[in-house]
Amino acid sequence: MARKKFPDEVRARKRDDILDVAMSVFEADGLEALSFRRLADGMDLSHSAPYRYFASKEELVNALRARAYRWIEREMLDAIDGISGPEQQLEAVAAAYIRSGLERPHRYALMFFNLNDVDTLRDFPELAAAKRDALDVCTRVIAAGQQSGDFPRTLDPLTVAHLFWIGAHGVVSLQVAGQFVMGRTVQQLVPTLIHTLRMGMEHFKQTARPKARAKAAGAKEKRRG
Repeated sequence: MARKKFPDEVRARKRDDILDVAMSVFEADGLEALSFRRLADGMDLSHSAPYRYFASKEELVNALRARAYRWIEREMLDAIDGISGPEQQLEAVAAAYIRSGLERPHRYALMFFNLNDVDTLRDFPELAAAKRDALDVCTRVIAAGQQSGDFPRTLDPLTVAHLFWIGAHGVVSLQVAGQFVMGRTVQQLVPTLIHTLRMGMEHFKQTARPKARAKAAGAKEKRRG
């Protein structure tokens, strides 16, 4: 017998319901405990029902990963809502990212699951789009700050966003792993990290110009020779 077809909106709603339950199972008991049978039992569905929405556990997990990126994106967007200054927005984005990762470490870790699978982003465009949009929150803040003159233009917005991401991810990862044992806390380090990264852009602005002038002068001298 052919499977019953559902309207797109009904299918999307049911898919979201399954992902809600799957995320709860994952955060409570880990990836090993996540199975279609457990989801079906928890939702009072037939054991085959989840397969109507996800072809495999891999597809389900990658949908959860996409949801995790959408979650961190929303946390950052909410943090800058109503804030107009680019510097304040950048501080709010970094603080929201770090706070969210520390409050929901399992969901945060899901964003970086199975990183060695180079085909994943190609095969799961939903995940690729969610990952891109999450980073793009910071990129847009940087770009707007450069447009307004609040941030220097010597580094492109995407490069700066990656640098902020590296720093924020390092703080979350070290704290979750219990590695801050040398007399400093997250509360002490986060403001300094944000300030240092912000000042790094200004320092690059100051040092890049002399190097660029020296390079141009060298090229000019070479042409004369």
